[in-house]
Amino acid sequence: MTPWLFVALTLLGNPSVEQAILLEIRAFDGVTEVSEASRVIVHRAGQREQPVAQLGAGAGRTVKVAPGIYDVQAIHEVAGRVVNIRWAERLVVMPYPDEAGHHLEVINFQTGYGALQVRDTDARASDADVALFAPKDHTQPAGARIAAPAYALFVVRAGAYDIFVKRGAKGNWHPGVDVPLDRTRLWIVP
Repeated sequence: MTPWLFVALTLLGNPSVEQAILLEIRAFDGVTEVSEASRVIVHRAGQREQPVAQLGAGAGRTVKVAPGIYDVQAIHEVAGRVVNIRWAERLVVMPYPDEAGHHLEVINFQTGYGALQVRDTDARASDADVALFAPKDHTQPAGARIAAPAYALFVVRAGAYDIFVKRGAKGNWHPGVDVPLDRTRLWIVP
């Protein structure tokens, strides 16, 4: 057997172990967070008969998963009654270098919304003052900043926004940042 064939067969017989990714799922009803009152069920995309993970209402919002594509069902409950169910389909969870093994997805029970996650390049919450504004209307922020230990989050209607980043006395505008419909976009502070 030639050496290259031996190496190829060895690699095929011993595939590398995929690194698990910490998947965080937060649920919103418009701009109001309802994660604590929502159950979440994670499935491999197209395979809904066997869940990969389930997070109960009031439980933690994170689960470790293998890289892949997932369908997630969120169930919002109030006083033991189901008030809303929402599917987020074909969520791509991969080991992106700028996420440092921590992937966030926001599921919104209302239509027309998206989410913007803002972090520094070292995968932590930005120490900058970050605000989101409607394009060309910089008089009042378009959405409230939701703080988290590793990022800032904006949950707003889907569309283009201008971001203002201030560090110390210096501020910069970043126009036309897209917040996608029914998805979560990661934006790294330059």
